[in-house]
Amino acid sequence: MAKLTIRDIAALSGVSKSTVSLVLNNSPKVDPATRRHVLAVMRRNRYVPSFAATALAKGSTRLIGMVVPGLSWHMVASINIGVAAVTERSGFDIILYTATNDRDYGSLIDRILTSSMVSGLLVVSHEQPLEPLVQLHSEGLPVVLVNTIDADVALPSVTADNYDGALTAMDHLLQLGHERIACVQGRMTYRCCQDRYRAYLDALRSAGLQPDPELTKPGDFLPEQIRARSRELFALPAGQRPTAVFAHSDVTAYAVMTAAAEAGLRVPEDVSVIGFDDIESAAQIRPPLTTIQQPFVDMGKRAAEMLLAAIGPADPDAMPDAMPDVTPGEVPAHEAPAAELPRLVMPTSLIVRASCGPAPVTRSPRGGTSSSKAQTTSKA
Repeated sequence: MAKLTIRDIAALSGVSKSTVSLVLNNSPKVDPATRRHVLAVMRRNRYVPSFAATALAKGSTRLIGMVVPGLSWHMVASINIGVAAVTERSGFDIILYTATNDRDYGSLIDRILTSSMVSGLLVVSHEQPLEPLVQLHSEGLPVVLVNTIDADVALPSVTADNYDGALTAMDHLLQLGHERIACVQGRMTYRCCQDRYRAYLDALRSAGLQPDPELTKPGDFLPEQIRARSRELFALPAGQRPTAVFAHSDVTAYAVMTAAAEAGLRVPEDVSVIGFDDIESAAQIRPPLTTIQQPFVDMGKRAAEMLLAAIGPADPDAMPDAMPDVTPGEVPAHEAPAAELPRLVMPTSLIVRASCGPAPVTRSPRGGTSSSKAQTTSKA
């Protein structure tokens, strides 16, 4: 049986071809009763609209693709809230794709291109090579990265200021009097983790402290590895043990706190712990986690605005109330040199809770008391 066309559905419904087209595009111009009737005819006849044909006729679809590494990833829901807040007012809808670590973007892009369903892509990048996305963007399909792990890739992007956020975290610990500050790293192939570690080292040096390699531990965002490396830190003699830990993520911080409890240490009385991200559970654990907040919702909003600016409106009367300062110029974004592509780095915020406190006072060899800061200075 030949595949039905819009013309066939129009004939079966007793309406014009343009009315069927308006129904497919969810136009408010169609009478609700007529819409229900046409949709019922489509269902009875198992009609599947050709989005490729629709896109060809209109020059674009009303769909934005959003590629995420997995629906359970902690930032995905918050970013999606921001994206939806913009697209709901734009005339576009979101279609969600997942690209886990065991699949590269190549096969996903093949499906996207074959279906011709989307007018642009928002990509919450993870570990996949980004070259297929760069190629896709260069061929004319707008692509915007959100929270990218590779800040140097030739694509428009919205990300958080990981370096400045880490400096803020370290400054908070230093102001509390901590000097023996450990760093439990994330995956150091990620640009964000490289920036956070660079800030850790710079903050210590700016404070006149020499970074101690013994206090830097790889974690790779793997809870068991984080706990094992943290146990090594907390097994050090009292004068050498860190009084504070800067963790590269909130989940990393949770594992550090577990290891501290296993070692009989109290947070924050014996060791302070600060994280990075401010995921929803950070305020719920005990003690609540002091952390650096990434503006995931606002990142989603700005990324969606950036993408819509590159696509152009599906409906001129349905644009967002405020567009970013990255509106396209005479040269389309996909044709612009890499150095001129819009890249937005958003500020982070320090969220102070109960997991950080003053550097603990320790017993001196003569029986008096001294802060860890004074003890470290005297050893130097």
